[in-house]
Amino acid sequence: MNYKFKSILALLALFAITACETVELELVENPNQVSEESLDPDFLFNNAQLGFIGFFNAAAGGNGTFTQDVTRMRQLSGGNTYNNAYAPVNFNGLWTVYSNALIDIRTLEEPALETGLTYHIGTAKVMESYIVSTLVDLFGDVPYSEALMGETITNPTADPQADLYKVAYDLLDEAIVLLSEEPSLYPSEDLFYGDGDGEVNEDTATLWITAAKTLKLRILNNARLNGSALGVDIVAEANALLSENDLIDTPEENFTFQYGSSRLNPNTRHPMYNGFYENAAGGYMSNWFMWQLAVEKGFDDPRLPYYFYRQDTDATDEDLFTLDCLGAAIPAQYNSVSSLYNSTIVPFCVTDAARGYWGRDHGDNSGIPPDATKRTAPGLYPAGGKFDAGEGGSVQNAGTDGAVGAGIAPIWLSSFTKVIQAEMALTLGTPGDPASLMEDAVRDSFSLVQNFAGFTLDDADAQMDLEDANDDYVTFILDEFSAGSDIRKLDLLMKEYHILAWGNGLETYNNYRRTGFPSNMQPMILPDPGAYFRSALYPNNYVTLNTNANQKERTEQIFWDTNPAGFID
Repeated sequence: MNYKFKSILALLALFAITACETVELELVENPNQVSEESLDPDFLFNNAQLGFIGFFNAAAGGNGTFTQDVTRMRQLSGGNTYNNAYAPVNFNGLWTVYSNALIDIRTLEEPALETGLTYHIGTAKVMESYIVSTLVDLFGDVPYSEALMGETITNPTADPQADLYKVAYDLLDEAIVLLSEEPSLYPSEDLFYGDGDGEVNEDTATLWITAAKTLKLRILNNARLNGSALGVDIVAEANALLSENDLIDTPEENFTFQYGSSRLNPNTRHPMYNGFYENAAGGYMSNWFMWQLAVEKGFDDPRLPYYFYRQDTDATDEDLFTLDCLGAAIPAQYNSVSSLYNSTIVPFCVTDAARGYWGRDHGDNSGIPPDATKRTAPGLYPAGGKFDAGEGGSVQNAGTDGAVGAGIAPIWLSSFTKVIQAEMALTLGTPGDPASLMEDAVRDSFSLVQNFAGFTLDDADAQMDLEDANDDYVTFILDEFSAGSDIRKLDLLMKEYHILAWGNGLETYNNYRRTGFPSNMQPMILPDPGAYFRSALYPNNYVTLNTNANQKERTEQIFWDTNPAGFID
């Protein structure tokens, strides 16, 4: 078992023991109320880490999330228009971050600071910053300054979103200061940067500092269209961070969460593995996302067999009767959206039937045919699934295939850093050559994906062919990039970001609203799907239980999204 999940088992065991304890009835204090004196900072810290990764899964990286669906990273099937695809209740899960990770961090802060546990609270502030900025990215104004006050304030008002983005930015500065100090004690577990032996020390603190500085650059880039609202000089702050040269720029520094391979008690596997590698198929891959890798450029992306596993390697002939869309006319709006590189139009019905890339189109909510063992499944990366060597066959085998779920949550990768550096160089004139940065980003992605979970190609010739394919891919995208205008360069850059961000829909959602790229997203099935989600609806729990909350429109734009209405669809 992965060492990180020993601590999770211990936490669950502790919950079980605590729940079974008996107490004397005459005790004056409520036995179910934990006093501040009895709080265990390590326990709170571990719980905050688990709450944080649960929030990431709900916002960006689970087995199909809102952000993945609306950016065609996964197939949107909840409705055939934006009007009926999502309801407020669909966002309730995101709001639980207040009652787990955020309350744990808030409760941890005072005793940790009083006892010199600067590592605990420094890393917690990094997580809090990510949570706050993500809540803004999704919803806009949300409660914060009046939140988590217990009985003191039961109906907290929402804070202005730009103010909260600045709060998130300042939290990262506070984290850097704390993590630069020598703590009185290191935590027992660091589920993100702790090494393979569970060691937590000054080296892991240094990695957290690097992550904090990188997330500052991320906030600056997200807010670059409306820096005045953030209240900082975007270019000056970015240049200062770039000159320090202390960013996540190597795969060893990646901010990720490592899932385990335990199936039961507890299940520690990647959510996408749980969804596809048991006894059913949990949803569909996006035809458009697979098309980007398998068809759009005219040759296979070298990451294709790592990203996706084909259960059926030939979806023609007798298999095709299971798809309702076969024989239907291609929607007219599809004919006007083609590859960024040639005249090939976006896919309809299947991505590549002859090779078995079997997904669904954006907004196809038709009935489910008997195709559970035909659908393309998530592969080795990042889900811990199976590498596609072309053998086919069902992966619904009670969780015994591939890397048995030991995938990762790609919260922030070195490839992400290099892409946003390239974006800022293109749009703001910050230092760096966009073409070189894009190449480095893609090569970082190749390195991470093609060596994932200890997997390597056994055959030396196959490995050499893979390296040649990597080089050919880079040559192709650099040739396209160098021949384009700055607008086309940004479009191509966001295309590469969309591909290498597989497993993190939040970044692609932010990119799409900020830049409008990739420009050739697959349209919805229906010609008039309604206005796009420029932000998420407030959760049902929030608007029904908080008297100060009112539902918002999905067309409301986040403060950093200053693009015109109807800018994207």
